[in-house]
Amino acid sequence: MSEFFEAKSLTPEEQKKLSDEIERRIAVRLEDGTLTERDIREIEEMRLRPLPDIQDVQNVYENHLFKVEHK
Repeated sequence: MSEFFEAKSLTPEEQKKLSDEIERRIAVRLEDGTLTERDIREIEEMRLRPLPDIQDVQNVYENHLFKVEHK
């Protein structure tokens, strides 16, 4: 399996350890039939996007925290 993520906050060793753990968990699910090779290919092809609530964080706090009060 090719490297499928990059976590800039992790060291290369930590990234390798995390990648190995993910691959181990995928292998377990392949063995027990929870996932198929087709499922894995579909997941690999997915484009990751931030969660909608994370995208809107600035909008949620902007009016509340940064609003200028006129006296």
